[in-house]
Amino acid sequence: MVASNSFNPSDNMKLLEKLQIENQLLIEENKKLNDTVNWMHDTIWRLVRTQRTEG
Repeated sequence: MVASNSFNPSDNMKLLEKLQIENQLLIEENKKLNDTVNWMHDTIWRLVRTQRTEG
């Protein structure tokens, strides 16, 4: 028995659409995480500078 590789273009388009949506969600999540890391970095450095000027 020979397995046939039959691809339904409609199924491929649905899969592609799902992957594009998931990719967009991951891009948005990554941006939020990067914003959080940047905020944390800025906050830490602000605290360090404050401690240096008080010390």
